[in-house]
Amino acid sequence: MTDLPPLRDDGLPTLATGEPVLHRWFVLAMLALVPVALGVTVWAWGAADRSPDPAVERRAVGTATVTIDRGDAELPTTRTVEDGPSCAAAVRVVGDDAARAAGRRALAATCTLLRAGDLPAAAAGLAEWTSGPAVLRLATFARSGVDASVRLEDGAMVMELNARYAFEDAARAAPAVVHQLGLIADPAWPGAVVGAAAELTATRETATACARLSLPEGPPRSCRDADEVLAAADPYAALVAAGFRDDRGE
Repeated sequence: MTDLPPLRDDGLPTLATGEPVLHRWFVLAMLALVPVALGVTVWAWGAADRSPDPAVERRAVGTATVTIDRGDAELPTTRTVEDGPSCAAAVRVVGDDAARAAGRRALAATCTLLRAGDLPAAAAGLAEWTSGPAVLRLATFARSGVDASVRLEDGAMVMELNARYAFEDAARAAPAVVHQLGLIADPAWPGAVVGAAAELTATRETATACARLSLPEGPPRSCRDADEVLAAADPYAALVAAGFRDDRGE
């Protein structure tokens, strides 16, 4: 049977020589920090705002060259390019194998939705997007709650999808793509912040797309966000208050 180190009169173990196994000052300091750490944890839990931001605020307004602000982003380092599918064949899908497969899957699901003919703003946005250099890529966004964004970059209109779609069925990104296409259809963008009327139309078409998209795992966040925005007493006023351009009557 292994002998345990003897104890000193302060209750801490010592070596056979009588020297402490751990320095007393270290042990006592760690013991003193325990209640401090517990206190900080309790304070932080109470002070934190655990209520999620409203959907209209999660769609942070962009700029004259960005539809929705996604904050900083970790962009793909792999620049391999692949053509998009069917109605989006003019789109250049950029990234590694997984990102390109997810991008093409999202576009293919979007093309299926557009064939029904009840998403006119998204169809117009697709025509505008593919009238010049059009790029799709996946990226990790700094701003949480953002599914997709479009920006002008080096003369190309670049649509970015949240990188999480590389790890789930990317058909779930189709409503977010429909939403971005609706924003591209705003005749004043690029050149001005996306208008509230354009955002409202794009949100309504997103809800239409969600109603026709059959997904076994339930509706994606973009669908839940669209429902939340449309459930507001005055969605247009809420969007203007959130920073979208007041374009009613333009």
